[in-house]
Amino acid sequence: MEAKNKSNLKTISIIVFVMLVLASINVTAAKKFESIKNVSSECSIKKEYKELNESFGADDTLKAGLQKAQNLARQGKKDEASEIYTKLMNVYPNNKEIVQEWLILNMKRQPTGEEEAIQTLTDLAALHPNNTAIVFWRMFLEAEHGQNEAALKDIDYLIKLQPDSAINWIAKGQVCAGMQKYEEAATAFNKATTLNPKRGDVWGMKAGVLAKLGQLDNALESVNKGIELMPGDPVGIYNRACIYCLKANKANALADLKKAIGMNPQFKQQAKNDEDFRSLYEDVDFKKITD
Repeated sequence: MEAKNKSNLKTISIIVFVMLVLASINVTAAKKFESIKNVSSECSIKKEYKELNESFGADDTLKAGLQKAQNLARQGKKDEASEIYTKLMNVYPNNKEIVQEWLILNMKRQPTGEEEAIQTLTDLAALHPNNTAIVFWRMFLEAEHGQNEAALKDIDYLIKLQPDSAINWIAKGQVCAGMQKYEEAATAFNKATTLNPKRGDVWGMKAGVLAKLGQLDNALESVNKGIELMPGDPVGIYNRACIYCLKANKANALADLKKAIGMNPQFKQQAKNDEDFRSLYEDVDFKKITD
């Protein structure tokens, strides 16, 4: 299962992570003050919130603020846009969208852009120590850039602050899997599926690490759950074929493989180089499907 579901064994996929982030944005506004720990800081935040409301003249300060910053950015007024994003960061310390837009605005486009962005976020975190969204995006870039130890440190920090966030546990599972810490990855994915049992892709990630641990029956149960939630996803079907092959169930393995290839022909070549199908490399029926 290593080759076809890249997000669960090497680095965190940008596409997958952005989807996860977008799914989480709507929970932050109601918690805008929860990570502020001292009274003077809270008073400052409330003052900024009032100033923002008066400045934007809208009921939804977050929406109005983002819109104004976006408009300024499109006009090339980077400093003014950055100032608004910075104020919003103080008022909404858990909102990932604000930090994402600020980073895009301020990140230079160079070959070393990710390294620069990580340092930029580190500097920003020093100015906004209560902002979990900054730490989240730094973790995301660290994992994408192969800095798994640093990413794991940031994830554990986020989990300590937000233990009921499924996204944090998914991130930990992906990073641990990339580090071949499969036991820890399985524990993290198990927590994630408990917190959010409707994510079919996460059940698939969990199946991948369970297979790595040799827990094939549990892996099959997990991948079936993922397929149930995402019946049109060929990755789940392909992964189940791998698990069946590892269980020496040739009939079901080839049936699923044929179905997955029908949904995505790229799996034909992939299967021929997939270690999970090693026992079938010379099998006549396997060759008929993959040739």
